[in-house]
Amino acid sequence: MKKNEVIPSYSCCSFSTYPVDKPYLSDAMTGKNSSLPAYKNIPGVYLGTFHGTKSSSVDLFGKIGKGVAISAAYLNWSSGFNNSLLLANANVGRISFLTWEFMPGSSQKLQEYEGRALEGIINGLYDAYLTSWAEGMRNFGKPVFLRFGHEMNGDWYPWSGVKNGGGIMNGYGSPDLPDGPERYVDAYRYIHDHFIKNGADNVLWVWCLNAPFEVMERSLGSWNNAAAYYPGDDYVDWLCFDGYNRGSSAFGQQFNAKWTSFDEIFASSYAELQAINSEKPIIIGEFASTEEGGDKATWIRDVFSAIRNKYPQIRAIIWFHIAKETDWRINSSEASLNAYREAVADDYWLSEWPGMVP
Repeated sequence: MKKNEVIPSYSCCSFSTYPVDKPYLSDAMTGKNSSLPAYKNIPGVYLGTFHGTKSSSVDLFGKIGKGVAISAAYLNWSSGFNNSLLLANANVGRISFLTWEFMPGSSQKLQEYEGRALEGIINGLYDAYLTSWAEGMRNFGKPVFLRFGHEMNGDWYPWSGVKNGGGIMNGYGSPDLPDGPERYVDAYRYIHDHFIKNGADNVLWVWCLNAPFEVMERSLGSWNNAAAYYPGDDYVDWLCFDGYNRGSSAFGQQFNAKWTSFDEIFASSYAELQAINSEKPIIIGEFASTEEGGDKATWIRDVFSAIRNKYPQIRAIIWFHIAKETDWRINSSEASLNAYREAVADDYWLSEWPGMVP
């Protein structure tokens, strides 16, 4: 989903070292090896939220009686690295999930980056910035999810395939590959390799598209398929997709949306991710539902039942818990809150990331 929220900044505080020798921490949890074990070795599904403010999260977790293992944040490239957010999450048993948006200027200036935004990364123009982040991550030491360039198969971000050459085949790189996805892959790999070169091997790399993939491909062209954007198994730790039930909300009507089940949003895209890699764990980077157009409480119950029984490769989920285009919040109604509370009560739904608390 296109984001317009103000991105917070965080003050720096002391670094800490992650005890990577703890025997119960698998590579999937520590990020110390990009060759992940099978998703089934992760003992359940990790809960996560993007909740905007600390007060809203405290209020939510108190009402649910259960917290989350993953706390999401959105940071653009005008934000310097600091670890106060990462440390604050770690101290309460949460891993940070950073959506790193390549927006090195104001929204007005973004227009200047259209068409060749990613080549600046590939050509080394941001090396000093990347180094500062890589060194900061390395010194922080604990695992961190990093999601660069999410929803690249849409048309609303400057790093998207369509805004970096689209389906043209003769403007960049290989004449056999569409330029937009090829630029994306090269930029993603460049960032990954820069972090590894600087010792930031505690980063969990998240590769994330907008679902349903088939809708994105149909609207922009066959070149805009999910596999075209895949950087490769050595560059991805967690597969990822985003999707929403927009229902009959005013926001949804901009897209001729209707009340949509979890299966309608994610099933076909899940199969595509399985075809790309059937072993790596999948995280839902963003999902939520409106109240408008259907029964949100029932939708919530159906979602958690489906994930557990029909989507075994999904091992982490992040609810977009804010009122923005519509009221996406878990507690948008008492019925929805109760449905969520009941759904996550079982120990299968994990609310702490192992090894984070000192």
